[in-house]
Amino acid sequence: MKDILKVVFVIIGTMIGAGFASGQEIWIFFNRYGNLGILGLILSISLSGFLIYKVFNKLQKENLHTYSQLLEKTSGKGKLNKIISIIISVFLLVSFYIMIAGMSAYFYQEFGLNIWLYSIITSIFCYFTLRRNIKGIVAVNSLLIPCLIIFILFLEVKNFDFSLEYLNIQNYSYSWNWIISSILYASYNSILLIPILIELKAYINTKKKAVLASLLCTIILFLIALCLFFLLLRNPAVYKFDLPMIEIAKGFGTIYAYFYGGVIVAAIFTSAISAGYGFLQNQVEKKEFIKGDIEKRKRNYYNKLLFAICVSAPFIANLGFANLVNALYPLFGVLGLIQIVFLVK
Repeated sequence: MKDILKVVFVIIGTMIGAGFASGQEIWIFFNRYGNLGILGLILSISLSGFLIYKVFNKLQKENLHTYSQLLEKTSGKGKLNKIISIIISVFLLVSFYIMIAGMSAYFYQEFGLNIWLYSIITSIFCYFTLRRNIKGIVAVNSLLIPCLIIFILFLEVKNFDFSLEYLNIQNYSYSWNWIISSILYASYNSILLIPILIELKAYINTKKKAVLASLLCTIILFLIALCLFFLLLRNPAVYKFDLPMIEIAKGFGTIYAYFYGGVIVAAIFTSAISAGYGFLQNQVEKKEFIKGDIEKRKRNYYNKLLFAICVSAPFIANLGFANLVNALYPLFGVLGLIQIVFLVK
């Protein structure tokens, strides 16, 4: 159970990034469809849970150890495999940059502090955490994610009467776009998630553990997503902010806003290191090392790439968090559908 919980916290930490915890993703993909957005959450998170199980199961059955091996088993060794690999690498890198932008957006929105300063500080923390590989990611997520979950659930308890009142209102959107939006949300999350699932294979070595881990992830993710869904309804005008949930938390009192700021900072950091690690591992796998100490050369290559993406992150962060989420996440959701189709197949 200890190993399963470690895996669950890492998976949730990967999925609950700046976009999720800030409310941007929930608003874009679900809230705009009224009550049907709740059905969208059920569909999307159930699909994500199924994919988690599917990947773990395939890794065990086929004895796969790398992302490139998984791609070969699902999409073959042709051009499509290479295209999917490039798409995934780009998305992971972009996600890493978006998380850094999210951190900067929080400190700018709340305190008017310089975006450059906090994007640099975040990049430095990411650099030293990622130097420890997957062990650093597991350690950070095991500490931060339980705190994050508890605080979101606590806010929803305070919001419970409002949530019940909303459910009694006929607030439907009759467009079928909610289904498309739900599938896109699950698909772009799969791009970020699968490289991390491969690294977590050592913790999930039986079918029973795979079922339990995927089930726990589905339940916890749905609960906290539903909490955010209802919390965002308190003030529909908050979508104009980069970090809508901060404005919602202020409605409960200043202290709650500061606590939720801590939640967002934790979510950004855990997602950033997951995305960064997934990108780095993909690039190391693709690189061919023939001569010398292979492991040492892989490590040196990993560290050079890590340094490069952390140095470049502050420059990308200045493009704006909300702009990056709105423009890129739906696009990558479409591209992620290719991967889902092959995995389900």
